[in-house]
Amino acid sequence: MARVKPKRHGIHIDMTPMSDLAWLLLTFFILTTQFKPKETVTIDPPSSVSQIKLKDHGMMKISVTQDGKYYFSMDDDKYKIPLLEAMGNKYKIQFSNKEKQEFKNISDFGVPVQQLKEYLALSESQRERVQIPGIPGDSINPQIVDWVFEARQVVKKAGDSIDLGIKGDMKTQYPMFKNLLARLQEKSMNKFQLITSSESKPE
Repeated sequence: MARVKPKRHGIHIDMTPMSDLAWLLLTFFILTTQFKPKETVTIDPPSSVSQIKLKDHGMMKISVTQDGKYYFSMDDDKYKIPLLEAMGNKYKIQFSNKEKQEFKNISDFGVPVQQLKEYLALSESQRERVQIPGIPGDSINPQIVDWVFEARQVVKKAGDSIDLGIKGDMKTQYPMFKNLLARLQEKSMNKFQLITSSESKPE
Protein backbone atom coordinates (compact mmCIF):
# COMPACT_ATOMS: atom_id res chain seq x y z
CA MET A 1 0.00 0.00 0.00
CA ALA A 2 1.37 3.41 -0.99
CA ARG A 3 2.44 5.64 1.79
CA VAL A 4 0.44 8.88 2.11
CA LYS A 5 2.66 11.93 2.18
CA PRO A 6 1.52 14.68 4.53
CA LYS A 7 0.67 17.93 2.87
CA ARG A 8 3.30 20.57 3.38
CA HIS A 9 2.23 23.92 4.68
CA GLY A 10 4.15 27.10 3.88
CA ILE A 11 5.83 28.96 6.74
CA HIS A 12 4.01 32.14 7.64
CA ILE A 13 5.92 34.90 9.45
CA ASP A 14 3.97 37.80 10.86
CA MET A 15 5.97 40.95 9.97
CA THR A 16 3.69 43.32 11.86
CA PRO A 17 5.86 43.47 15.04
CA MET A 18 9.00 44.09 12.96
CA SER A 19 7.42 46.96 11.03
CA ASP A 20 6.17 48.43 14.30
CA LEU A 21 9.70 48.25 15.71
CA ALA A 22 11.13 49.93 12.60
CA TRP A 23 8.70 52.82 12.94
CA LEU A 24 9.47 53.17 16.66
CA LEU A 25 13.22 53.32 15.94
CA LEU A 26 12.70 55.84 13.15
CA THR A 27 10.56 58.04 15.42
CA PHE A 28 13.16 57.79 18.20
CA PHE A 29 16.04 58.91 15.96
CA ILE A 30 14.02 61.78 14.49
CA LEU A 31 13.07 63.10 17.93
CA THR A 32 16.55 62.75 19.47
CA THR A 33 18.67 63.97 16.56
CA GLN A 34 20.38 67.30 17.20
CA PHE A 35 20.85 69.21 13.98
CA LYS A 36 23.99 71.26 13.44
CA PRO A 37 23.18 74.94 14.01
CA LYS A 38 23.52 77.30 11.08
CA GLU A 39 26.87 79.09 11.04
CA THR A 40 26.92 82.87 10.82
CA VAL A 41 29.80 82.92 8.37
CA THR A 42 30.67 80.61 5.48
CA ILE A 43 34.29 79.46 5.39
CA ASP A 44 35.81 77.53 2.48
CA PRO A 45 38.87 75.90 4.09
CA PRO A 46 41.80 74.52 2.12
CA SER A 47 41.90 70.78 1.55
CA SER A 48 44.38 68.31 3.01
CA VAL A 49 45.00 64.56 3.16
CA SER A 50 45.23 64.53 6.96
CA GLN A 51 43.41 61.57 8.55
CA ILE A 52 43.15 63.24 11.97
CA LYS A 53 39.48 63.81 12.79
CA LEU A 54 38.14 66.56 15.00
CA LYS A 55 36.44 65.65 18.23
CA ASP A 56 32.66 65.48 18.13
CA HIS A 57 32.49 67.31 21.44
CA GLY A 58 34.64 69.56 23.60
CA MET A 59 35.78 71.99 20.89
CA MET A 60 35.95 75.74 20.51
CA LYS A 61 36.69 77.28 17.15
CA ILE A 62 38.18 80.44 15.70
CA SER A 63 37.05 81.09 12.13
CA VAL A 64 39.01 83.50 9.93
CA THR A 65 37.16 84.89 6.91
CA GLN A 66 38.82 85.75 3.63
CA ASP A 67 38.65 89.45 4.52
CA GLY A 68 40.43 88.77 7.83
CA LYS A 69 37.58 88.87 10.34
CA TYR A 70 37.68 86.63 13.42
CA TYR A 71 34.65 84.66 14.64
CA PHE A 72 34.38 82.53 17.79
CA SER A 73 32.23 79.50 18.61
CA MET A 74 31.97 76.80 21.28
CA ASP A 75 30.06 73.55 20.89
CA ASP A 76 29.40 72.81 24.58
CA ASP A 77 26.36 74.88 25.61
CA LYS A 78 26.82 74.34 29.34
CA TYR A 79 29.97 76.47 29.37
CA LYS A 80 28.67 79.35 27.24
CA ILE A 81 26.98 81.32 30.02
CA PRO A 82 29.93 81.00 32.47
CA LEU A 83 32.22 82.10 29.61
CA LEU A 84 30.06 85.15 28.87
CA GLU A 85 30.06 86.04 32.57
CA ALA A 86 33.87 85.72 32.69
CA MET A 87 34.27 88.00 29.67
CA GLY A 88 31.76 90.43 31.18
CA ASN A 89 33.81 90.59 34.37
CA LYS A 90 37.00 91.13 32.41
CA TYR A 91 35.56 93.96 30.31
CA LYS A 92 33.26 95.38 33.04
CA ILE A 93 30.04 94.58 31.14
CA GLN A 94 26.91 93.29 32.88
CA PHE A 95 24.78 90.89 30.82
CA SER A 96 21.14 90.19 31.69
CA ASN A 97 19.71 86.68 32.06
CA LYS A 98 17.89 87.12 28.74
CA GLU A 99 21.14 88.06 27.01
CA LYS A 100 22.91 85.08 28.58
CA GLN A 101 20.25 82.69 27.28
CA GLU A 102 20.42 84.27 23.84
CA PHE A 103 24.20 83.91 23.83
CA LYS A 104 23.80 80.25 24.73
CA ASN A 105 21.56 79.73 21.68
CA ILE A 106 23.80 81.29 19.03
CA SER A 107 26.28 79.08 17.20
CA ASP A 108 29.01 81.67 16.60
CA PHE A 109 29.55 85.42 16.57
CA GLY A 110 31.96 87.98 15.20
CA VAL A 111 31.52 91.24 17.11
CA PRO A 112 33.59 92.94 19.84
CA VAL A 113 32.42 92.21 23.36
CA GLN A 114 31.43 95.89 23.72
CA GLN A 115 28.88 95.41 20.90
CA LEU A 116 27.66 92.01 22.03
CA LYS A 117 24.65 93.31 23.96
CA GLU A 118 23.32 95.08 20.85
CA TYR A 119 24.02 91.99 18.73
CA LEU A 120 22.14 89.69 21.12
CA ALA A 121 19.14 92.03 21.06
CA LEU A 122 18.74 91.47 17.31
CA SER A 123 16.52 88.76 15.83
CA GLU A 124 18.06 85.94 13.81
CA SER A 125 17.00 87.53 10.52
CA GLN A 126 18.42 90.90 11.59
CA ARG A 127 21.76 89.30 12.45
CA GLU A 128 22.00 87.93 8.91
CA ARG A 129 21.69 91.45 7.49
CA VAL A 130 23.81 93.40 9.95
CA GLN A 131 27.40 94.35 9.11
CA ILE A 132 29.72 92.14 11.18
CA PRO A 133 32.99 93.88 12.16
CA GLY A 134 34.72 90.75 13.47
CA ILE A 135 36.26 90.18 16.91
CA PRO A 136 39.39 92.33 17.45
CA GLY A 137 42.63 90.36 17.42
CA ASP A 138 45.47 92.89 17.26
CA SER A 139 48.19 93.35 19.88
CA ILE A 140 46.41 96.33 21.45
CA ASN A 141 42.99 94.68 21.71
CA PRO A 142 43.35 90.85 21.45
CA GLN A 143 39.75 89.99 22.31
CA ILE A 144 39.67 86.82 20.22
CA VAL A 145 42.48 85.38 22.35
CA ASP A 146 40.69 86.49 25.53
CA TRP A 147 37.66 84.40 24.50
CA VAL A 148 39.89 81.35 24.07
CA PHE A 149 41.79 81.94 27.31
CA GLU A 150 38.66 82.54 29.41
CA ALA A 151 36.94 79.51 27.84
CA ARG A 152 39.83 77.28 28.89
CA GLN A 153 39.77 78.72 32.41
CA VAL A 154 36.02 78.14 32.74
CA VAL A 155 36.25 74.56 31.47
CA LYS A 156 39.33 73.85 33.62
CA LYS A 157 37.49 74.98 36.78
CA ALA A 158 34.78 72.43 35.97
CA GLY A 159 37.42 69.67 35.78
CA ASP A 160 37.01 69.32 32.03
CA SER A 161 39.11 70.07 28.96
CA ILE A 162 38.50 71.77 25.65
CA ASP A 163 40.45 71.85 22.37
CA LEU A 164 40.93 74.75 20.01
CA GLY A 165 40.36 74.49 16.27
CA ILE A 166 41.30 77.20 13.78
CA LYS A 167 39.35 77.30 10.52
CA GLY A 168 40.50 79.71 7.84
CA ASP A 169 39.26 80.39 4.34
CA MET A 170 41.61 79.37 1.54
CA LYS A 171 41.64 83.01 0.41
CA THR A 172 42.60 84.38 3.83
CA GLN A 173 45.91 86.23 3.76
CA TYR A 174 48.76 84.68 5.73
CA PRO A 175 49.39 87.78 7.95
CA MET A 176 45.98 87.22 9.58
CA PHE A 177 47.03 83.71 10.67
CA LYS A 178 50.46 84.92 11.72
CA ASN A 179 48.91 87.62 13.88
CA LEU A 180 46.48 85.16 15.48
CA LEU A 181 49.22 82.65 16.30
CA ALA A 182 51.39 85.42 17.77
CA ARG A 183 48.55 86.54 20.06
CA LEU A 184 47.90 82.93 21.16
CA GLN A 185 51.60 82.40 21.93
CA GLU A 186 51.59 85.51 24.13
CA LYS A 187 49.10 83.63 26.33
CA SER A 188 51.21 80.43 26.15
CA MET A 189 48.56 78.72 24.03
CA ASN A 190 50.47 76.75 21.44
CA LYS A 191 48.24 73.70 20.97
CA PHE A 192 45.47 73.82 18.39
CA GLN A 193 44.15 72.01 15.31
CA LEU A 194 43.85 73.45 11.83
CA ILE A 195 40.47 72.61 10.32
CA THR A 196 40.60 71.63 6.65
CA SER A 197 38.32 69.89 4.18
CA SER A 198 39.09 66.25 3.44
CA GLU A 199 40.95 65.27 0.31
CA SER A 200 41.58 61.72 -0.89
CA LYS A 201 45.17 60.57 -0.86
CA PRO A 202 46.81 60.34 -4.30
CA GLU A 203 47.41 56.78 -5.42
